[in-house]
Amino acid sequence: MTSTPAVLLSALALTVTLSACDSGSTPVEPESSRTTPEGVLLTVEDLPDGYVTSPPQAAPEVSASGSVSVAGCDVLLNRFRDGGTGVRFEAGPSGPFLAEELAEDAHAAGVLRDLAGRCATFTDTDAGGETTSVTVAEGGLPSLGDEFAAFRMAASGGAGDDAYTLSGYLVAIRVGGTTCTIVHFGQPGVDPAETGTITRAAVRKLQRRQ
Repeated sequence: MTSTPAVLLSALALTVTLSACDSGSTPVEPESSRTTPEGVLLTVEDLPDGYVTSPPQAAPEVSASGSVSVAGCDVLLNRFRDGGTGVRFEAGPSGPFLAEELAEDAHAAGVLRDLAGRCATFTDTDAGGETTSVTVAEGGLPSLGDEFAAFRMAASGGAGDDAYTLSGYLVAIRVGGTTCTIVHFGQPGVDPAETGTITRAAVRKLQRRQ
């Protein structure tokens, strides 16, 4: 993955949990609230055919957001980019990519919903002056668990042969006091039916633990 789209693809891989933020902050949940219990996180066996475990990344393949046009939206973009500290999978050099993270945080879905509402459209400009346009909209996925928030995110930029579009879903599902956040994206996008299949598998595993 050496092209501009490919460079952006790797930091975007998607299962994450947000905690709380205000319009000018970038907090995420404390390390102590995150959980990766044995047997609860997704594995390759839970996923549609074609996925493999992603190799560890020595460093994010996409740098953190630079200057965003709407205060606070860097939190959302960076979460879409970095995928969190849970598990990661991929099904090809241009995706789909998948990430999942669990947190003992009953408020994460609400925080995501609030943040997405404030960041429907914004731009991110990096240190080199390159601009990425980002849109966030309701995901339209079937509700699951005790609380559910799903949004479709798309990021595009470049021009001519370097133009790119990446899109996918950022989903937070609460079961009891635990929130599972999933990021599923690709170039140019992913199948929403597959996203639904993956989220249902994640919820089934989490419900068995309750």
